[in-house]
Amino acid sequence: MLLRDHLTSQGSSLLAVDVRGAQVHHVAASRPDAPAVDESTLFEIGSITKTFTALLLADAVVRGACRLDDPVEAVLPAGLLLRDRAGQPLRWRDLATHRSGLPRLAANMAPANPADPYADYRWEDLARFLENWQPTRTRDELFEYSNVGFGLLGKALALQAGLDYAELLRRRVIEPLAMQEVRVAMVGRPSLASGHDARGRSVPPWHFTDATAGAGAIVANGRSLARYAQAALGLVKHPLREAFALCLRRHGDGATPMNPMGLAWMLAPLNGRTVFNHDGATFGFSSSLWLDPKRGRASIVLADAAVPVNRLALHLLDDSVPAPDPRAQQAHEKQRAVPAAPSELALLAGVYALSPQFKVTVRAADDRLFAQASGQGEFELYRLAGAGPRRFFARVTVLEIEFDGRDDMPPGFTLHQGGQQLRFVRE
Repeated sequence: MLLRDHLTSQGSSLLAVDVRGAQVHHVAASRPDAPAVDESTLFEIGSITKTFTALLLADAVVRGACRLDDPVEAVLPAGLLLRDRAGQPLRWRDLATHRSGLPRLAANMAPANPADPYADYRWEDLARFLENWQPTRTRDELFEYSNVGFGLLGKALALQAGLDYAELLRRRVIEPLAMQEVRVAMVGRPSLASGHDARGRSVPPWHFTDATAGAGAIVANGRSLARYAQAALGLVKHPLREAFALCLRRHGDGATPMNPMGLAWMLAPLNGRTVFNHDGATFGFSSSLWLDPKRGRASIVLADAAVPVNRLALHLLDDSVPAPDPRAQQAHEKQRAVPAAPSELALLAGVYALSPQFKVTVRAADDRLFAQASGQGEFELYRLAGAGPRRFFARVTVLEIEFDGRDDMPPGFTLHQGGQQLRFVRE
């Protein structure tokens, strides 16, 4: 019922997976006009792929192939250096914790097909970007979520092993964990999934190259991800137990003081326990995976549409966390947007900080406004009709942002979400 309630306001189909020790429960719901899904349906899992790439790194460390503090440039082609602002070599741990200083996306990434943004960004392009990259930070100075960093991590591990990323993943993770239904969506391979945007319109699948696969190339189903979660929790016998334990250890600060980083995994406090999370999103799919090692539980929510599922998955993990209210989402969906002049939006662009670790970057592009929080994906903001010229809302989730219009306070904005009001100050 909970899944069906959410489909009344957004999405196409949802699959929830509840792991309780050895028991796994799958529940699915679809709109009447959408194809049915079940535990065998393949979904793009986007950035949850990063946890698989981190597992490859941890496995290499356990086997003695490298150490977390070794320089990554040691496995790159001769002459290609990977250094921070102070000239220190970036380490494997820096890439795996988003603390390398590398940006979210490479500056020379210009997809020929914006609907399939990673398909034509190859190793030669990434190497050229690294050759010309001018770092602005020292290693481990600050958390900055980086798709380019995890793409590089996957490629570097493949170079070290003398294999391509997909084959390395098959040998070291997919086969040892008996997850043969997992696929890697590489260029030149048949498309395996087709998703929808937030309005339910079909969008094409994504494809990746060896330079980008480590950041988001995996396609999986609920059955295989349940197996993955059980393996991470130590509930099934497998040879990667030490590697998972290394991934789920704290290795650095994260986007906020409450959310330090494992290797790819984000840690969070919950009712006196530490739980682990990673989400994923492509243009046509959304996913969220939570682990609760102390209770031997995990939850997974997969959507074949670009809709938020994180809070729903967390509620399924622990029902003391309120479920997101689909009625609030429905009311939110009815909000009307009004156009804004490019010159007005340009004045709002900038970086706004809640704390040194958590910031929101606001970007103007002609007559559109976008926001991106630390460690999260970018989303569009729309001017809210009837609420003044500085109040905006998002469609991807229930939130509103009101930019300051007063001279008696530092410039910034107030974020309204879930009954909270958070004040961000412009840097």
